[in-house]
Amino acid sequence: MSARTAARRWTTVLAGVLSGAVLVVTVLGAGVTAVMGQLEDNITSLDVSEQTGVSVTETDSVVVDQETGQNTPFTMVVMGSDSRTGKGNKGYGSVAKFGDVERSDTTILFHVNADRSQAIGVSIPRDTLMTLPECTQDGQTVGGNQGRFNEAMYLGGPGCVLKAVEQLSGLKVDNFMVIDFAAFKRITESIGGVEICVEEDVNDPLSGLKLDQGLHTVTGEQALAFVRARKTLGDGSDTSRIRRQQAFLSSMARKVLSSDILLNPASLLGVLNAATQNLTADPQLANIENLRDLAVSLRELRPKDITFTTMPWKPSGDGATVQVAKKRANPLWDAIANDTPWPPKANADQPLLKKAPEEVRVEIINATGQKGTGKQAKRALTQEGFNVVNVKKIKDSNLGEYPSQDTIWFDPNWDVSAKTLIYSTGIDNTEAVPGQGGTMQVIMTDPLTSARSVSIAKVAQDLTANVNTGDENFCAS
Repeated sequence: MSARTAARRWTTVLAGVLSGAVLVVTVLGAGVTAVMGQLEDNITSLDVSEQTGVSVTETDSVVVDQETGQNTPFTMVVMGSDSRTGKGNKGYGSVAKFGDVERSDTTILFHVNADRSQAIGVSIPRDTLMTLPECTQDGQTVGGNQGRFNEAMYLGGPGCVLKAVEQLSGLKVDNFMVIDFAAFKRITESIGGVEICVEEDVNDPLSGLKLDQGLHTVTGEQALAFVRARKTLGDGSDTSRIRRQQAFLSSMARKVLSSDILLNPASLLGVLNAATQNLTADPQLANIENLRDLAVSLRELRPKDITFTTMPWKPSGDGATVQVAKKRANPLWDAIANDTPWPPKANADQPLLKKAPEEVRVEIINATGQKGTGKQAKRALTQEGFNVVNVKKIKDSNLGEYPSQDTIWFDPNWDVSAKTLIYSTGIDNTEAVPGQGGTMQVIMTDPLTSARSVSIAKVAQDLTANVNTGDENFCAS
């Protein structure tokens, strides 16, 4: 199901942050130490203490508590810059139209638990209406008025964005990274592109994106167009675009972790070089030694351990902006502040499941060689709410065409439905079958007499939060 780390001898790197996306989990390995200085020279260090009132010391560890010697939780704000100036940043709106200003086109609050068992990426909608923080611009105090969240970058740069995030969440965050359009394109090119899926043909005149329905591998300009396109995909909203961006990040993480990039020092160096060029960070994260230590501490994270979500929101009523839904958002902010697991599970004994059994279509393939066991399995699954559409008995002469153990076949585009079925049946041997469609197939080699009940967590039903994990597939509408 989820991508496996291709080489355990390599250590895993958190990287970063793209205009409209986050590059998660690349790798540092043998031989990279020799070019650490080159990578560090790529990163621009920015002290934002004038805005935040807090100085970040370059040599302080971002991993270990100096007093206890234990790993600490790590939280940073990832900002994608929508600047139209500079090499590689042209297109997607002209300087003449948007001005020579910079806004945080995409902002993700990224948190990793102290035990490094889970990471959470929280996207903050750019059109969130809020009272902007007071910041300094050219020696003058600005802000304090009602405006959109993404105006904070224009008011006072990354430091002002940190203050805006803190104001929305109640969290204290000192670390940040900023990447622009050009760096995003280089990263996608360095890993050989990212696979995406679209449900319908796409022809977006603003971004120049043209795609036929189905799967595509996109890179460079085309990849940037996919995460930037808005008006002609989905419902045209920024929150709809956020969902596509998160799906892109998940696919990127799987691509890096399952490819030969991990095994090829030259390819790996190319990815790391691309990831650090045009990167601006606070002094701690601009210190390549700190980045390396952080990377080593994250080496066991897998795509399924990375949860993406959007800050729960509600319409502002003007048809253009949204507001934070405080009652629904507070449990998320509290989990990050207290370093406790999130999202909360509906049942402590089950993983986070999002698709109710009533929405899952199942065909039972009886390969047990025993009469009546197919109908028995149908009763067990129907009792738990599954939509069993067919029961098929396999002739003894054809058993060799099927697996020799209980197996679930599913189309990877319906992997969320498959998770529900896998949990309920207890069958963990699975095989992805592209093109199979929305009907899961349960190949039974032993009788299935009962199934576990499924509970759908309340947070999974919040369509504004759009909770998903890094091992999930998504086809954009």
